[in-house]
Amino acid sequence: MSLPLAALDTTTAFGKRPPSRFARLIWALTVSGDIPHPRRKAIRKHFGSRLAGPFDVTAGGIAFRAYPAENRDDRMLVGHGVLPEAEEHALIEPLLKPGMVFVDIGANVGTYSLHVATKAGPGARIIAFEPHPRTFAKLAYNLDANGAGNVAAQNLAIAGETGTMELYSDGGGNIGHASLLREGAGAVRSTQAVPVAPLASVLARQGVPNVDLLKIDVEGFEDRALLPLFEQAPERLWPKAILIETVLSTLWLRDCIGFLADRGYRRGGETAENVLLLRGVA
Repeated sequence: MSLPLAALDTTTAFGKRPPSRFARLIWALTVSGDIPHPRRKAIRKHFGSRLAGPFDVTAGGIAFRAYPAENRDDRMLVGHGVLPEAEEHALIEPLLKPGMVFVDIGANVGTYSLHVATKAGPGARIIAFEPHPRTFAKLAYNLDANGAGNVAAQNLAIAGETGTMELYSDGGGNIGHASLLREGAGAVRSTQAVPVAPLASVLARQGVPNVDLLKIDVEGFEDRALLPLFEQAPERLWPKAILIETVLSTLWLRDCIGFLADRGYRRGGETAENVLLLRGVA
C-alpha cells in the first residue's frame, strides 16, 4: 500500500514538529504485534495521509525527524518512542568502544549509525551508506540534528563494481525496504538509477585503516555487496565483527554465512532476522 508522500522538510529546526498524542497512538497501532496485519494495514490506509508528518521525536536520546507513513522504522519511532531493532542493538552493545570504526551498509534514516555514535562517542568513526535519495535526505537531516560530525554519510549503494544500478522500492509504504533486487523490494512501484561502488575501493579511498564492526541490511543483496570485500581488499580491512540480515537469504547467490565461516568468522549471537559474526573478537 502506497500513500502520497509528505513534503520533505530538511530546513526547519528540530523540535518544531512534535506529534500529537493522537498521532502517536495511531502509529503505535500500526506496528503493534497484538493487532493482525490486515487491521494494521487498514489503519495506515485510513489515517496515513492525514498523519503523515513529518514529526520530531526523540528515542534513545537521539533526535529524528520521522515520516511514519512511508517508513516502518519511523512508525516505531513515532508510535512507541523507541529505537527499532532493539535486540540487534543489544547484540552489538559489547562491541561499541571509543575510537572504533563502524560501517553501516543500508543506513536507512540512521537508527544504527546514530546509536553507535551515541554509545561509542565522538572519537568513533562511522561511515554510512544509503542509496535512496529521499531516505538519504532524511538521514542527513537526522545526523545534523544530532550534531553527529563523526558520521560520514554517502548517497551510494555498495556492490561488486563501480557503476549504476536500478533501486526498487514500494514507492512509499516502506521506502526503507528498497533493494537492488526487484524481488527484494516487495510490491515494486518505483525504480530509479543509483550509483554503486565496491566497499573495498570506498574504504581505501577514505583511508580507513580497519573496520571494527560492519552492519549490512540490503534486502537480499547482502552477498553481492559484502563478499567482494574479501576478494578485493587486504585482510586488515576484513571487519572484526559483522551484523548481517538473513531474513532474505533465499535471494543470495552465495551463502554469506558459509563463506564467512571459511574465513574464520564464528557466530556471536543471532535474532530472528540477523546474525552476528565475530573474527578476532574475544
